[in-house]
Amino acid sequence: MTTANNSTTPATAGGSKASLQPIKSTEENHFGVLLLIVGTIKIIFGLLFGIVFLVIFLLVTITGTGPLIEYCQSKRDEKEALNHDVILQAHPEMFLLDVPGDINKASGGMAYRVMVRLTKPSPDDDNANNLPPVIFPGGLASNLMTMSRHQDELTKQHGFTVVNFDRLGVGLSDPYPTNFNRQPPSAADVAREMNFVMSHCESVLQTTKKWICVGGSMGANVATAFMTLYPNRIGGFFNLDGLPHAFLQIQCKKFLKDGQMIMNMMRRLRWTGLPRLAFRLALQSTLPVMGDAFTTRQLIGVMCRDQFFVATGLEYTTLMSCCDLECAAWGKQATTECNDESLRLLASLAPDESVIINEGKGIIPRSVTTERSKSELGATYLTRADDEFMAFEETFRLLALKNPDDVDKTKTHCNWPTPPKHPVGNFVGGVESDTTIIYPLAPQFKTLVVRILCARDYAGLEREYTQEARNHAAARCTLQTLMSDDGKVYYYPRLSHLNLWQQVTEVVAITFEMSTAIQEQECKRHF
Repeated sequence: MTTANNSTTPATAGGSKASLQPIKSTEENHFGVLLLIVGTIKIIFGLLFGIVFLVIFLLVTITGTGPLIEYCQSKRDEKEALNHDVILQAHPEMFLLDVPGDINKASGGMAYRVMVRLTKPSPDDDNANNLPPVIFPGGLASNLMTMSRHQDELTKQHGFTVVNFDRLGVGLSDPYPTNFNRQPPSAADVAREMNFVMSHCESVLQTTKKWICVGGSMGANVATAFMTLYPNRIGGFFNLDGLPHAFLQIQCKKFLKDGQMIMNMMRRLRWTGLPRLAFRLALQSTLPVMGDAFTTRQLIGVMCRDQFFVATGLEYTTLMSCCDLECAAWGKQATTECNDESLRLLASLAPDESVIINEGKGIIPRSVTTERSKSELGATYLTRADDEFMAFEETFRLLALKNPDDVDKTKTHCNWPTPPKHPVGNFVGGVESDTTIIYPLAPQFKTLVVRILCARDYAGLEREYTQEARNHAAARCTLQTLMSDDGKVYYYPRLSHLNLWQQVTEVVAITFEMSTAIQEQECKRHF
């Protein structure tokens, strides 16, 4: 194992920027053969699936069965399941919040309404006043119903006040205006929107406490974007497998093109009823995890509307914008600014716990393990007590003293294929070109309680989720916890990105543990 960079040399010096080369696994050759076999099997099954899909498509369209069923189901959704009046009557904890048109520029300057779900503990709960409020910024293609059970369990079990909301165009919020220019929301747009919702809820709750932000997938990226523009509002950051920038960046244009193409295709097929069938089959095993606050018709129906496909297609770009903004706020500490050796050290640090658990398929009780996925970085972890990591950590922390403005934001410092032309919109580094203040993340993370849940893989996206991206994902986990005085990483070798969020018990328990850590921090500051 090579030694770390000299402690007097910046961690990003002494070599080129990270070339995103894989960190070699000791079982690389055997694993490569296994991947080839698995890949061949997937191609065969893909062809069979394509044939079956074509047969079903012809049957439902030629006979008219699919379109007729979809028409009837859509009408029933609009009348019963997704009607705002019906929902608000059944859920007194929910309300529509009027948002001015200048908050999210994707609204075309028009005022709009977002759906908010605010759950509060019983007035008799003595512990409730001591707990920080919790907010859930939504993930890509999700809505406030997706994690409703997490929200309910946090309130019922521990007395948390929890806020969940749908962004413009998402879920139960108002759709994009029909005459808007299809400019996706930028990171600044979704950050302003989140700030508006939080500020309103603070006035309702009459609280000035800092929040715990539980961000799943894209929600974690929205949370870090929020912190770069609205500093010191968050006391605890819970990263539920937030998407690593490098995963998106390595094949940026392909990621955007494929995502938008899939959404456009599903939108065009909506009249056939096939998307509804696909969603029902895909969500069948996860519906119990979502709890009983909402009906199956509501959970499925919200994904079968035109606005779901429009918003999801646009938010692929919003996600890229959030990632850019996060890198801008990390400055020279961003993993995309690291050289190969620094990246290796960050990616190789051991998680605090490797956990076996699964609430989605049967019930596998929680246990701590040393198991690792063969797709990860090899058999050897580093610890913070290792000499080479201690020397590196000292140097790496010094980078936090550098001003992020020293980095050229016009190039987004993210190794884009053709900088400085930004491939995802008319904004630079995640914000509009007239936005000048980006608050560094390093000093904020120092005071945050940080918990990270990271999964094995991105099921269904294995071709794009390369070893390079895995290295950056692991490195970013280390970066976020390394800069925190109270940070922990939990790794789940048997779970994919798409089923990690289903671990409700785990998420609730760790959120409560975070609140205890935040209260202990506050006590230390006061004494």
